[in-house]
Amino acid sequence: MAAEYGVDNPVPPWKTSLDGMCDALDRARCAQGVPDFAERRDAEDSLSATVYAGLPYPESQLVALAHTMVARGVIDEAELQQRMDSVRARLEA
Repeated sequence: MAAEYGVDNPVPPWKTSLDGMCDALDRARCAQGVPDFAERRDAEDSLSATVYAGLPYPESQLVALAHTMVARGVIDEAELQQRMDSVRARLEA
């Protein structure tokens, strides 16, 4: 994907934030619906190998995490869309 968009660094700038989010989720085991480390990684591996097999890494990790959080009711699709729209607006400003 980096070559397609002419990006020299194949690791996107949001990867650090994604890693931080995953670390925070791994420590939030007590929150309802939040998967623990093993559950999150198992879901990520499964979704990345099937539903999101056509996406490169780390994009597949990001989409698999969003998928898992919506499926578990941690965030709903409307809230996820609102947050994505907010991020897009900041990036395009």
